[in-house]
Order: sequence, then structure tokens, then C-alpha cells
Amino acid sequence: YVAHSAEVSLRQRFKAKRAVEVTHERTESILNTLMPVMVVEDLRDAGFNQAFPSHLYRKATIAQSDLCGFTKLASTRNPEEVVSFIGELFGLFDKLTDKYEVYKVETVGDAYIAGQAEVPLTFKNSPMNVVRFGLDMVLETHKWSRRMNEQVSCRVGVHSGECIGGIVGTEMQRYHLFGKLMTEVEVLESTAPEGRVQVSQACKDAVKRQMSLEGTSESLEMFVFEAREEPSLLTSKGEEHQYSE
Repeated sequence: YVAHSAEVSLRQRFKAKRAVEVTHERTESILNTLMPVMVVEDLRDAGFNQAFPSHLYRKATIAQSDLCGFTKLASTRNPEEVVSFIGELFGLFDKLTDKYEVYKVETVGDAYIAGQAEVPLTFKNSPMNVVRFGLDMVLETHKWSRRMNEQVSCRVGVHSGECIGGIVGTEMQRYHLFGKLMTEVEVLESTAPEGRVQVSQACKDAVKRQMSLEGTSESLEMFVFEAREEPSLLTSKGEEHQYSE
């Protein structure tokens, strides 16, 4: 009886320990989707009463995408199908963030925002990779649309510059990026042609600098930069934006 009780107690302790480990693993996984990995590590090492960290990024490159035609598609489908479709597309984009080592900032509706900057946002900071990430978002959406026989495409805006990162909120806390950069990349996305990636002059310059510094054999032609010829930029809603913005 004593041996049996000891065995039962040992099993219970093992199950309790494993439950704690599983909970810890899930918590870590959730934290790493809401915040950069290095920020999570800083929080773990910080004292309980210390203020949340904030960071100035001087060389960030951010991409924002929009799914063109998705709103029309959603209006003809039931909620389960809409959630499934957006889940499939964003799942494809999530795989691209791993491929190019970019940080997924957030999703707003059917917009997907991700990019790179200095530590602690990402380990690597490559404007070229963020542009490639944008190009692949367009490609993956096109492939998905053909496979599903749907009329959905993707457009992307990419911009380089300064922004601030920090943890906001008291209940649903996550790491956000703020600043003029985020406003401007939204304009670039909203005025981009469907199925294309629109980059700012600052982004193009950042790509050129990276190629020059790394002495890469790749040429600018791999991206096929084309200047917009319109006198101003228009969104799908008819809003007008000037290049000087």
C-alpha cells in the first residue's frame, strides 16, 4: 500500500510538472508571436517594477500588404470560409517571414505588416530581404488565387526610415511600431498597383547601399525598379497623394 501510494504520488507530481512545462512552452510561443524574441528575453531578465523597454530604430525597412478583391470575395462567402481563406493566405505569409527572417509586426483586417530593423527588432537588417519578402507575398497570393479559382491579388508598399518600437496596452499587450514611417508605408501600399510592390526612394536607396557595402554580384535589375509616371498617386478609394509626402 505504501509503495502504491508513493507511485501514485510520483505520477501526480510528474503530470503536474509536465503541465507546468507545457503551459510555459505555450506562453513562450504566444509571447514570441506578440513581441520580438530579443524583447521577450529583455523582459524576462528585467525586474518586475521596471518600465517596458522602447527602442529607436534608425534604419528600419517595413512592408505592408493588402489583399485586393478579398472584401468582395468575403461578401459572397460564409464566415467560416472567410476565416479559412485569410488563415491560409496569412499562413503563407508567416512562412515567408521565417524564410526572410523578418518580424511580423501585426495584421489589421486583411493588411499584413512586417519588416526588419536593428536589434532588438530583428537579428538581421536587410532592405533587400524585405523587398524580396514583398515580392513573394504577391507571388504566393497569385498562386493561391489560381489554385482556388478566385480573383484575389496582393499589393505591397515598402519604405525605409526611422520608427519607434515599444510595448503598449495593459490587457492585450504587444510590441508595436510608431512614427512617420508607418504612415508613409501605408500610403505606399494603398497607392500601389494590384499585383505589384511599390517602394519609396528611401527604400531603393537603402537597397543600393546594401548592395554596395556587401559587394553582392546581384544587380538592381533583379528587382526591375520602375518609376511611376503619374503626376500623383491615387488609392483605390480615389484619395490623392503627392510624391513629396
